[in-house]
Amino acid sequence: MKIKTVWRWTKITWGLTYIGFVVIFVIVLGFFMAGMLQNKQVLIDTATMSTITLLLAIASLPNLLVQLLSLLEINQKKTFTATKKCPNCRHTIDLKITED
Repeated sequence: MKIKTVWRWTKITWGLTYIGFVVIFVIVLGFFMAGMLQNKQVLIDTATMSTITLLLAIASLPNLLVQLLSLLEINQKKTFTATKKCPNCRHTIDLKITED
């Protein structure tokens, strides 16, 4: 087997495992919250609510990291390219516009 084939199947397997983990996490958390809503005593207990809050905060940490990393690219100037046909000679013109 070639290394590209092994790497591709590794990425596919890892992706499916990650998706499966996220789906199972959401389902378990949903059952946990639904069970909490059925029991009035659990709603009064703050430890259960704190546990759910911490689980949701931990689940949102990767998104926070992505947002912080996207702020690093804020100072880079963006370049836009537009393609238009000249009305006189019908040649294709590429316009490159750089943000100030």
